[in-house]
Amino acid sequence: MKLVYWVFLSVVAIWSTTPLAIQWSTLGSSFSFSVASRMFIGLMLCILILLFKQQKLSRHKQALTNYLYAGVGIYITMSLVYYSALSIPSGLISVVFGLTPIITGVFALILLKEEFFSLSKMTGLLLGLSGLFMIFNHSFVFAETLLTGLASVTLAMIFQAFISVKLKKINAHVSALETTTGALIVSVPLFIISWLILGGEIPNTSLKAALSIGYLAFFGSVIGFMSYYYLIKHANVRVVGIVPLITPIFALLLGSAFNNEQLTSSQIGGISLVLLGLSLYEYGEKILKKYRL
Repeated sequence: MKLVYWVFLSVVAIWSTTPLAIQWSTLGSSFSFSVASRMFIGLMLCILILLFKQQKLSRHKQALTNYLYAGVGIYITMSLVYYSALSIPSGLISVVFGLTPIITGVFALILLKEEFFSLSKMTGLLLGLSGLFMIFNHSFVFAETLLTGLASVTLAMIFQAFISVKLKKINAHVSALETTTGALIVSVPLFIISWLILGGEIPNTSLKAALSIGYLAFFGSVIGFMSYYYLIKHANVRVVGIVPLITPIFALLLGSAFNNEQLTSSQIGGISLVLLGLSLYEYGEKILKKYRL
């Protein structure tokens, strides 16, 4: 099997398991400690890889700007995701992030002036947003914390989409490893400051939480990020587009099997609309052209 297929499978596996691992990493611990320790360990691993490869970080103006935006993106996005994991099922986190390609398209229209207003893309956008509204509408009936968690993960998804387009606009010629390391150099101090402001306590972390933090540091923060950038560079665009389509399904199954997460019929309906909208957004035009509809 070609390397690109193994990389594709690794990205799907990591993205599918990350939401559940995030929830487990906060067991007996504060979300600020969990995310700060994960990113710190991830930074140490990146530095070790750079030393092993005898590679230095690029430090030209474009690279530094790239690190700054990527680092701020990691800090804001992951802080919101970890906060949301305290109150919503892990599968829903993956579903909301499944909308990232659609929201990225909106920002690409605004910042990069890329074409967006095709029938299939607009239909996909409206279906995806309708599904998200359906999920939100259901949460109004339940605890306020559920609504706060959904709002937090949605803001995280929107901000990540904005940052990804901003990085594309900067177009710094640096490797995925350099981007990951530079971004963590920027974000780790911010995570540590947040942890100190929120009490700075070192909790008696459970074994499950400690293993989850280690898994997220190595696979989520280092391998996952680098693999995704490799996939973007070497795989067909259609292959990359499949990732956010199938990871929510696996994440929901994992949450149900290992974390006793249950979904209502209203949430399932909203999730179905999100996935249908994403499918139309990614593949609608290709289907229309193929059958000349």
